[in-house]
Amino acid sequence: MRRLASTAAIAVAFLPLIFPTASASASARTTEDPDPVPVQQVGPGQYLSDTGVFKISETDVSAGLIGRKHGVIAVDGGLARPQSAPPARPDLSVFGPGWQAEFLGGTINRKLEVQSGAVLVTDLAEGESVRYELRSSVSFPGGGGVQRYEAPDGSKVTETTRWDSAAGAMRTSISETVATKLGDQQLEEGDDAFTDADGAPLSSAALNLTYSWTRLDGLQSADTWRVTGLGNTAHGTSSVGYDAQGRVSTIREPAAGDVPEELLTVHYATATTATAAAFGDYAGRLKEITITSGATAPQTVARYGYDPSGLLRTMINPSTDASPQATYAYDAVGRLSSVDSRDLGGWQLSFAAGSAVPTATSTDPGRPVPGGPIQGYDPDTTGPAPGEFLPGDVSGVQANPRTCYYAYTWLWYTRAECYSAWVAHYGWRKPAWKQLPTRAWVVGIKHDHCTSAPDKPSGFDFRSACDMHDYGYGLIGNVYRHYIRWLDIGRKLDVDSLFHVTLRDYTCPAYSKIKRPLCRSYAYTYWKAVKARGNPRNGANATPVDT
Repeated sequence: MRRLASTAAIAVAFLPLIFPTASASASARTTEDPDPVPVQQVGPGQYLSDTGVFKISETDVSAGLIGRKHGVIAVDGGLARPQSAPPARPDLSVFGPGWQAEFLGGTINRKLEVQSGAVLVTDLAEGESVRYELRSSVSFPGGGGVQRYEAPDGSKVTETTRWDSAAGAMRTSISETVATKLGDQQLEEGDDAFTDADGAPLSSAALNLTYSWTRLDGLQSADTWRVTGLGNTAHGTSSVGYDAQGRVSTIREPAAGDVPEELLTVHYATATTATAAAFGDYAGRLKEITITSGATAPQTVARYGYDPSGLLRTMINPSTDASPQATYAYDAVGRLSSVDSRDLGGWQLSFAAGSAVPTATSTDPGRPVPGGPIQGYDPDTTGPAPGEFLPGDVSGVQANPRTCYYAYTWLWYTRAECYSAWVAHYGWRKPAWKQLPTRAWVVGIKHDHCTSAPDKPSGFDFRSACDMHDYGYGLIGNVYRHYIRWLDIGRKLDVDSLFHVTLRDYTCPAYSKIKRPLCRSYAYTYWKAVKARGNPRNGANATPVDT
């Protein structure tokens, strides 16, 4: 972007994600001290001291940002217990006890209440609420009308009630527009504003996120409003469908760049097949997710296995291979006790009495130490050597090395061999460690930070995450320049998705609890922007073939 088996165990209480190591001086650390919110990187997750919650997040499907979150909290010094989705929200509990579903990156995990003279919207991730006060009301001659509400920050809600002739009843819909003010940022010298495809600045009105709300019929709960659309005029809108139980059934993603419109369909188990001998379906739980891209046939991209008690135990992506991408075990309380994830690594977790902060023991000793030495990093080289280029087309191989097929193995540097000394991104760039505001580490390049977007919107420091995203595009760009190390051109969505996760989970938590909802809105907007307009080929084409 531009300013846009058995293994030996290693016991650790906290990973060196928090602390610089001796080799970290080789990295271009760009973070500034955010609000003083201590965030502890603990094994596969992180502990936020201001909320007292230990969180682990997984993203299963890049398209539609479909994933889930496991949280543990100790209240008043009592036994730390897993967090559960609100009972009134079946759409968030589809992965079973201890997990909360996150569709569209968790942005639709919201609750709307229409009150007397006001509308209250609550961000369920942080528990923060925004109150919209009634500003005007207009009645229609035939019944119904329009009520307009506004929050102190300028965000607006419009409630419209009109006759639905097909249903033979009055119907109410609500539109909520969050005033992100991304088009009115005070930029530092050399920074960029958001621009359209022609380079013209985008207004805040074009960038503000708009939520479309619909009240679902037939739910056995007072919480019946659901987000059915989310997006902006600059980058398009995603639509969400629900089944009769109020669970997400479809997500339709608009066409973006070279990617056609995508339809994600969420399937739920109708019977329990799990046994003591084999994991399987559990009635009512999320069974699998399929994706239809353009005119192609549906493809299963996520499948879940549960035990007879309904606990999530495995996640598999049949489109890549039959082996699990993640496996889980739980203690007697329902907290994760074992995680073996391609994203997060292998870990054993144990919780002391009255504490939500686990002791994390790595079962993956080959995983590089965050901020530590990088295999192949040479600070003295000035460009690729002639022998590092390959003849002919290399696009048929998904990655080189082949074990580095997943974007996170490079960008989070989770495998020692997954590092490229150079990447093609508007010139040959040398990747190095970058530290995020939460003090977590990623690998990125030094270029221009966030492309056609502010580096630090409203003071949130997105620079290192953007540097990481640039690295991902550069790895894909290496395919076009036949450089010896590369990531498949089909992994762009994964790079974009990991960018969102890095902003949402490893940048925004460094800021105060009251600011995080806005930061996460920005994270989603930046993801929409790179998904719609980002193209690794552009940076590759601007890179000379030789040095």
